[in-house]
Amino acid sequence: MSFFRIGFLSIIFSLKFLLLFAQQTKFHSYQFELEPTFKYGKILKHTVNFKPAIEQHSYSFELNFAWQSKGDKAWQRQLHFPVWGVATGYTYFGNKNILGEEYYVVPNVQFRMAGNKNIQLWLKAGVGLAWLTKHYDALQNPTNDVIASSINNSSTVALRLKVKSSPKVSLVFGGSFTHSSTGDVRMPNLGINVPTADFGILFSFSPLKKESFNHDSLQIQKRKSIVITVRGGVGMYEIFIPDGPIYPLVINETGIGKYLGKWNKFSVGVETFYSAANFRFVQEQKIGTNFLKQSIVVAPFIQDEMEWGPVSFTMMIAYQTKHIQLSGTAIYQKLGVNHSVFCFGANKQHKISFGIFLTTHWANADYVSSLLSLQI
Repeated sequence: MSFFRIGFLSIIFSLKFLLLFAQQTKFHSYQFELEPTFKYGKILKHTVNFKPAIEQHSYSFELNFAWQSKGDKAWQRQLHFPVWGVATGYTYFGNKNILGEEYYVVPNVQFRMAGNKNIQLWLKAGVGLAWLTKHYDALQNPTNDVIASSINNSSTVALRLKVKSSPKVSLVFGGSFTHSSTGDVRMPNLGINVPTADFGILFSFSPLKKESFNHDSLQIQKRKSIVITVRGGVGMYEIFIPDGPIYPLVINETGIGKYLGKWNKFSVGVETFYSAANFRFVQEQKIGTNFLKQSIVVAPFIQDEMEWGPVSFTMMIAYQTKHIQLSGTAIYQKLGVNHSVFCFGANKQHKISFGIFLTTHWANADYVSSLLSLQI
């Protein structure tokens, strides 16, 4: 697929996101911004199993479409007026023949950490999708043991120093770390990690002043003291050999939680999941007699969830009290992003959400899952 075709598709995807955003957003409550950025760095070989040679430095060209919130919601004021964005860009990895190039679309959010009206330090994070032009192929590209699929997750975190040069223009300096991989949905899955130094120019389409923001005192609706959350869905992963079958996991999670702050919920509960790969393995190897029972994991967990309006980020750590043959280490972690799709009940405190989750054992990905949740 040509550079122009992929670039065109990325732009169309971004515009579609913008239109959907526009249908649900009061734009007078946001300040539109545009930020082109150049990134320069080099792939970090994070394991001795990373075979491709890194012949040159990496670089990226990125265009971020962003909205500066102005505080029409209480959570925006509490978080010091975060910036929402959608970045689309191109990355050269430094070895075009084996690693290829990357084109990505990454929704992101920025939080102000410190500063004044002229110099500000921001934290930026985003998760999206990337298209890589090269991936592992047993015949045509066997050296690429780091990326298994054209479609990948792209995750980034960055520190950014914004220096205002005029009412509508700021210079942006910083550094970022970007990770691209399949999340172990396909193998091999070592992933590509790129630390970079960044330089950008931020264009605001109208000057922002102190009076542009809503500084009303925070008035938070009283929340229920105890909430119950039930999640269910499916994960997918490849476990035996590259280009082999992809097996499903059927997941259920039930937790009871309490809000420790205005937008911070702590929960404890139990997660269970059924592994089709494990079922096939114990069946073929004739291990035991009850193959179904041997393929179900039971794991108590603790979880913390931070809410930013309709979007929330969850962090879980769990321990398998019932272990199966192919479930990896007993302790595992899960990171996820949720978006509430429907709220109901008194003060709309009950909600239905959809989320994407990555399950890992420390720094190693296990699988990606899609889960639907109900909170009451």
